[in-house]
Formats: sequence, C-alpha cells, structure tokens
Amino acid sequence: MDIDIKLKDLRIKLRQNSKEIMNDVLMRHVPKISSKDKSKKEICVFCASQDNLTKEHVLPKWAFENCTKKFFVTDINGSEQTYNKTTIPVCADCNNNLLSSVESYIISIFKDTDLSNSFFNNEQLQNIIHWLEIIEYKFQLLEIRRKFIKSKSSQYLEYLRDIPVSIMRANIDYSPSKAVTEIRLAQKRVTQKSKASNQNSLVIFKTKNENFYFFHHLNDFIFLELPKFGIALFYFYSRKFENVEDAKNKAMEIINKVY
Repeated sequence: MDIDIKLKDLRIKLRQNSKEIMNDVLMRHVPKISSKDKSKKEICVFCASQDNLTKEHVLPKWAFENCTKKFFVTDINGSEQTYNKTTIPVCADCNNNLLSSVESYIISIFKDTDLSNSFFNNEQLQNIIHWLEIIEYKFQLLEIRRKFIKSKSSQYLEYLRDIPVSIMRANIDYSPSKAVTEIRLAQKRVTQKSKASNQNSLVIFKTKNENFYFFHHLNDFIFLELPKFGIALFYFYSRKFENVEDAKNKAMEIINKVY
C-alpha cells in the first residue's frame, strides 16, 4: 500500500537524522547547552534538511476545522495558543509528500468507517497509532521551543523567561535531561514499524458531540474528538494494557476529570 511506503520513508528519514535533529534541539532550546548564536538556519524535524522549510501544524488543520479562533490552554502556566499558529519547521517534501499522505489516509479511513456497524481492521488501527505518535513527537518539539512566558492567569518570573515549557513540569522534576529523553522516546516511537503491541492502548469511541475537543499530556496520553467523523480517540503513549476494556476504563477516568 502507498501508506506503508510513506510511513517507511518517514521512519527511515527520522532514524537516519535523529542525532542531528536532537543536537539542534539541544543547541537551540536547552538551557546551559543552547548557543546564544541563533543565526543558524532552522532544520526539518524529520529529515534535518534546511531547504524549503514550511510551517507544519502540530494538529492538522482539518482536525480543528481550520478555525483560527480555536485554542488550547497549557496547564503549566495557563497560556493560550491557537491551533492555527501551533507549528514546527518541516521541509516541503516531508510535509507535502509524507505527512500529507498519512493525513489523507487517516481522513479516508475515518470517512469510510461508520462505528454503528463496522470497525477498523488491525492494519488501520496500527496506522492510526502511527499518526497519533507523529502528533506526540511534534508536540514534544513544540513544547521544547515554547518559552515559559507570562499568561493571564499566572505570575511572570523574569528568570524563567528562557526556560522551555516542556521543562517546567513537576512530573519530570523540572529536568532538562528528562525533557530531552522524552523527545527521544517520542522520536523512537515514530521510527518503530509495528504497533501490534500498542493496539490495546488505543480506545475509539463513537461520538455525537458537535464540537472539536482536544487535550493532551506529554509522553502520557492524547484525546481527540472529531465531530466531522463521529469519532473520538484516546491513546496512551507510554502505557500498555492487557485488553482494550482496561484502557477504556482508565481513559474514562481521565476524561471524567478533564472534560
């Protein structure tokens, strides 16, 4: 299938260039390591190319219905960011060829599957996981790029102005090295071919809600509600379950707290 070729090409590019990409992350964004010289050109976060860079949306525009007013709130400092401005640098080939092909595939299987009388096959489930893990990798890179800036609901501390949001998390002990380790883990997930052992970590719901909804916790889980397709997804990035029912129960516990 074409999607298999595109995912393979993406895995190979990321695997071959992972070291250069991580060195660039360290140089640009990690305190005490990052260079004061910001003149070096940005690179693609999938292949490390400096040529023909584009702005890749962390969440695809079709998911949030290309609405410029929809935004998410970062729990760490209460800052708001619109989805349409939530982008990272990706070269034109990775963006328009590989990532776009993955998204077109996801849209097609969502359109063709009515959860009232059918379900996704194993191959489709694994490819949905591939797509969600690509989103996690993009979010990890986004949050290491975002600075701990002042928000409407939190006090601004001058000495934190250059600290990336991803580091300002109690669950990783505010550790730059742990934040970088999580990026590497997300990167490694994207480069792994089989997702058979992760299928129980993906919970798919039928929904009749009319509004897009999203929440996410780095290196833990993501929830996406896509009213256009009548589908909601909950995926645990780093937890595995004996069966989907166990994952569903845990997902519902989290949804009931957040939603």
